[in-house]
Amino acid sequence: MKTSLLLGLALILLTPVHAMAQTDRVDEYIQTEMQKRHIPSLALAVTREGKVVKQKAYGLANVELNVPATTDTLYQIASTTKTFTAAAIMELVEEGKLSLDDKVAKWLPEIPAAWGGVTVRHCLTHTSGLPDIVVDQCSLKLVANTRAEALQKLAGMPVLSKPGETWSYNQTGYVLLGMIVEKLSGMTFEEFLGQRFFRPLGMTSTRFGDAREIVPGRASLYTRIESCNENGPKLADRIYSAQPAYLYPSYMHTGAGINTTVEDLVKWNLALDEEKVLKQATLDQMWAAARLADGQVFRFEGTAGYAHGWVVDDRPGHKSVGHSGGGSTAYWRFLDDKLTVIVLTNCQGSDPDSLAQGVAALYIPELAQGGN
Repeated sequence: MKTSLLLGLALILLTPVHAMAQTDRVDEYIQTEMQKRHIPSLALAVTREGKVVKQKAYGLANVELNVPATTDTLYQIASTTKTFTAAAIMELVEEGKLSLDDKVAKWLPEIPAAWGGVTVRHCLTHTSGLPDIVVDQCSLKLVANTRAEALQKLAGMPVLSKPGETWSYNQTGYVLLGMIVEKLSGMTFEEFLGQRFFRPLGMTSTRFGDAREIVPGRASLYTRIESCNENGPKLADRIYSAQPAYLYPSYMHTGAGINTTVEDLVKWNLALDEEKVLKQATLDQMWAAARLADGQVFRFEGTAGYAHGWVVDDRPGHKSVGHSGGGSTAYWRFLDDKLTVIVLTNCQGSDPDSLAQGVAALYIPELAQGGN
């Protein structure tokens, strides 16, 4: 007992005062924001220059049963799944099996003739112009419950624009990307990710499944979204149960199917740092902002845009890439600053992107909104 106490005291004394103060500031920021935003639980990880500098869980994974969250609690990362789909495609590109400028019809000749000009790149960057499998962005209602039926119905719908002409968030492209992965690998999309990424990297908790699946250790999902219309969601000043939520068939796993932990995402992030997933040149290609058919780089506003499966901000000196999912989780890599922030919550409407940005600014003050 005495030895343990002395060892603990020694570790405290060896920890730089500024590091302890920064940790306290992060905890204070997270706990304050959780209270403001009515977030039941949050798992946070921060890596800097390839090392984990913060990994902690806060709050309750299940409010009704008073179950504390831990760093191995699973969360549904929803659309952040697209970053993994992009990595799968880019791995096939590295292997010489695929080109981003291949026509999708080259690999999936069964698609409608009207889709003939759509490329792999168009699907990754949401510039395909295809009719969307999701027919209601609020309810996330799909055109059909099976892939075959969905593609059949979509074939009878008009395209929204010419390929590369405009940017519009589109789930159909990611369904097609998953089909290409299956075609070229000879395995299911889920098995491809498991074999190429999850198992080799020790991501033993990561798995697929929507809210109907029984996933041991997964946080219960809550929501602040009181209503939703064409103007977007209206947030309440309280939380509600969101179960069941994130209901989607397995063919949508390519766009929104992963459940994972902050610990597993740290493993994934460090593997990206160490080029264990993709070579740096391939990562640079994946993180290049989409360029439209007229030659213009697409931007949401300012320096922010969309790359290949990743949101990108090309802010000079502070480039960052990442994605959020379901209005509840966010994963951001601040490339120039060699900093990563992962925020997983169990609350829809928690604005996880701003939480990640807020944490990042505590480590790199220039990352604060309006910073230089």
